[in-house]
Amino acid sequence: MKKIILLLLSFYFISNGVAQNVVQPLVIQGKLSNSAEKTLKISFEDANGKFVIDTIRLNDAGEFYLKTYKIVRPQRTSIQQNNTQINRIYVAPGYNLLITGDAADYVRLSKTKKIGGIGGQVNQYRVKLDSILVARNDKTAWYDLKTDELIQFLKKSKTLEDSVLNVVFRKPAMEDKYSNTFKKMIDLDNQSLNFYMLLQHLDLVKYNTAEMRELVAKNTPPAFLNGVSHDEYLLSEDYKSWFLPLYYTYEQRLDLLRDSAAVKKPGYTLEKIKLLFTGKVRDFYLNRYVEKRIGGSNAIAQLIAGQKEMQTFINAIGNPVLKKNLANNFIEKKQQLMQVQIGKPAPTFTLPSDHGKVFSLSDFKGKVIYIDLWASWCGPCRQEMPAYKKLSDKFKTNQQVAFVSIAVHDGEKEWRNALKEEKPDWLQLYDNEGTVAQAYIANAIPKYILIDKEGKMLSFDAPGPGSVQAEQLINDAIAKP
Repeated sequence: MKKIILLLLSFYFISNGVAQNVVQPLVIQGKLSNSAEKTLKISFEDANGKFVIDTIRLNDAGEFYLKTYKIVRPQRTSIQQNNTQINRIYVAPGYNLLITGDAADYVRLSKTKKIGGIGGQVNQYRVKLDSILVARNDKTAWYDLKTDELIQFLKKSKTLEDSVLNVVFRKPAMEDKYSNTFKKMIDLDNQSLNFYMLLQHLDLVKYNTAEMRELVAKNTPPAFLNGVSHDEYLLSEDYKSWFLPLYYTYEQRLDLLRDSAAVKKPGYTLEKIKLLFTGKVRDFYLNRYVEKRIGGSNAIAQLIAGQKEMQTFINAIGNPVLKKNLANNFIEKKQQLMQVQIGKPAPTFTLPSDHGKVFSLSDFKGKVIYIDLWASWCGPCRQEMPAYKKLSDKFKTNQQVAFVSIAVHDGEKEWRNALKEEKPDWLQLYDNEGTVAQAYIANAIPKYILIDKEGKMLSFDAPGPGSVQAEQLINDAIAKP
């Protein structure tokens, strides 16, 4: 009787198309000692190709447990949050990974991380490779190398990667049906990144057409000798995120050198995409192209204009699910932008300062607020700090204006170290949960925000502190009753 019930349940789940989701969840658990963060983010790509984010919560001992049914196919992910990062984790339905390490800092975690449990064997590739790279401490800046040096660097990298790959996958993991899939994925990742670096080098050095074609012909990785557009290559995240966009840029540059006028003709981009890519790869590239346009919109009018321009690209997509996702993306982006339109109440926040005091947006009621969104790792952000100080000093005695810097997408330790170096004398807040980065759409920084005395948006994308316009906008806002 028990067997009959189980068979009936299995039939029910399979007939409803949710068998994998129900009977094969992904579990990630373990302990990260000395982590500065108590919540970590992990993202997955669902069955429709959309990214979803889960939160991993650490207790006081650094222990965590996550069980999710969102994984429907093997893929690569990362655990990230400012200072704590474990990149390139391989996950699949039914995996139960045990992850441990000392998360005091990025290097320490790279040295000490261990991944075991069901699915642990395929994850040994990255564990072993990272351990070797950290031990070598090779800080070669590949983008600064000369051509011959880069070719040798890529060959050396491939030798190491192939060696580790062969060691890890020498014996098939009989209990892991995804082992071979991940072996192919890792190999494609490596070849895609190597090709990416070569193409990036060609762009930086500015070769002529013949030189570029010759270098590419001689150094094309084996996977791409029979073309770059194969549906199965979408298994590789590096192929999708790094190689494909740069390959399009490379081909576009060849056209530009041959006939600059042709590149400027209406419809060039879409026709070029159709020429270079086929099948699911074409759909993927078109989808990412439109997604990027949606994400880069900072105003409703810009979004609407972009939607009209992108319609021909959307029409060229064959996958109806991707088309539906893009339609929803436009709606979601519009709703997001509505929250930061001029005259609307500014998104609220409650954040700690570098001195431990907590500040909320309401604390500045009656004052004009000029906000700087920045990060310690952002060079342009720190280059603007002297100008920000100069501007804030002009209003130092004016009680009707507040200057506030908020660190986003940053590690607390790195943020505090940057403050010691820069020594800013205005209010410094830390976006520890990422709420400000999300609410104010901080996709690119530095970003400056201007809020009026009533707490309403004056400018979602205000001029930088070094501009005359910034000072004028602040004075105008102060002058208003």
